[in-house]
Amino acid sequence: MRAGQLGYGINVSWLEQYWNPQVLYRDKLTDNDFRLIGSLGFKTIRLPVAFQQFYIQGSDIQKAKLLSDIDAVIRKSIRYRIRLVLVNHYGNLRADHLQDDTQQLLALWTFLEKRYRKISCNSLYFELLNEPVIGDQQWLPVARKLAARIREGSPDRTIIVGASNYNSIYELSRIAPLPLKNIIYTFHFYEPFLFTHQGADWIGKQVATTGIPFPYLDQQMPPLAPAARGTAGEANYKNYHNEGKAGAVHDKLLIIKKWSDIHHVPVLCSEYGVYRKFASEQSICNYLTAVKNELDRLSIPWMIWDYDENFSIFQGKPGRRTLSPCLSELFRK
Repeated sequence: MRAGQLGYGINVSWLEQYWNPQVLYRDKLTDNDFRLIGSLGFKTIRLPVAFQQFYIQGSDIQKAKLLSDIDAVIRKSIRYRIRLVLVNHYGNLRADHLQDDTQQLLALWTFLEKRYRKISCNSLYFELLNEPVIGDQQWLPVARKLAARIREGSPDRTIIVGASNYNSIYELSRIAPLPLKNIIYTFHFYEPFLFTHQGADWIGKQVATTGIPFPYLDQQMPPLAPAARGTAGEANYKNYHNEGKAGAVHDKLLIIKKWSDIHHVPVLCSEYGVYRKFASEQSICNYLTAVKNELDRLSIPWMIWDYDENFSIFQGKPGRRTLSPCLSELFRK
């Protein structure tokens, strides 16, 4: 089963940054990056791509540059024997435009399947849509159509599918798997959200409290930020003594492991990580270690978010010297 071949992976935040077209012109993943990623034990790179912005709605120049960037990553992935997951990130799939958006996605995946048909199925995986927000009753029939279209030309291509509510572990545990073979079911894990996204301004006031440790330590807890009062963040803060520990991580991941076992289908944690601006280095390492250990115990492959942006595993420019001793030890295990 190709799910087991994914091993440990890392997300490279780059081509999904739809708000900044200049990312298309960055030489992001160099040979040195591939050598570093491989030396840390990572077997897979997950590459999120804003196809909606840069391909479906992009100019001819943007389309050409995007495809050139992806082609280069694929070539290097093969050269360095690192598997690649190509992800449709931030794609449109709206309940009130479902038919039109579905046709756009069908056209996109028809094109990508044909372009990369000759790339080994052991080297390249397709992830249909990152974090769908419509309900699963609408999303799953679309996913089935997309998978069927890909399989017309690439019958052995492994396809990755997540559930609604932003690849929720809980929504995934409630669905029935698609009646298709060679599908990996993915989820994202950022719990407890109060810790992993503390101070993230794009989330809002609920994560305004910063300096939160992991695991929970009463004497190290900061006061609740005034801005968080009356939001979901206040309730999460009050319950953090229950949520901020490895046992809670285990209990939640066990939900999806049981679902996987019942349905005899593979699962993948394709994102987990910590926004590092306000979290201490020790707490970041404590959390990444706790989640990794639980995923490993449950034999669930995983991919950290991310390589070198605001959830980076490094304390600066990627390199051995900017990796904390704790994380260096973690990736040696």
